[in-house]
Amino acid sequence: MTGRAIAPLTDSDLVLCDFDGTISAEDTGLLVAQTLGLERFFEIEDCWRRGEMSSRECLRRQWRTVDPSRADFQALIEGLEVSPGFEELVALAEAHGARFVILSDGLDYYIQRTLDRLALERLWFRANHAVLHEHHVELEFPCTDEVCDFCGNCKTHWLFELRPGFGRLVYIGDGISDGCASRYCDVVFAKGLLAGICRERGQVFLPFETLEDVVNVLR
Repeated sequence: MTGRAIAPLTDSDLVLCDFDGTISAEDTGLLVAQTLGLERFFEIEDCWRRGEMSSRECLRRQWRTVDPSRADFQALIEGLEVSPGFEELVALAEAHGARFVILSDGLDYYIQRTLDRLALERLWFRANHAVLHEHHVELEFPCTDEVCDFCGNCKTHWLFELRPGFGRLVYIGDGISDGCASRYCDVVFAKGLLAGICRERGQVFLPFETLEDVVNVLR
């Protein structure tokens, strides 16, 4: 949905990228719920989508249903599949001096383990904090915004904190939590719910399926 030529990455670019469903091949929380058979997880998700609770409350209730001591949970986290092109995108940003940042309304627990596994632990990211107990996961929200309580981790807050010194802002995402921050960006790659949000507000975006598509545009 764009007729504009997109310039390659440079050292004046800040690239903000969602994690769940964008870097990870699937939304991690929903994949966990499906793998572990957690019907209550999906019921809470439906309540959030109907606007009956904030993202924070939704996440808090959902992850309390997850037993981190289960072997299948740990196996899923340790083998979390990432989108084709993720490592290439990080390498491309580094080669051109662009800053690449991950902003997620998911959990730092599985993001850090994924980055460690891929030897990308140097990447800067912000997400909600997970505290694993014997049979449930408790969440903390150190990155909320005082004005907006919709998301657990306010991506718009980080956008404005990080943007000084950068000429172009690039956003890559697929979900509702990407809707606010992406409206302030110069180039937006969108799929899923974020693509629908962009269409509704008349914002130009570039559709993508995997991060290989993003690499092909920005190289």
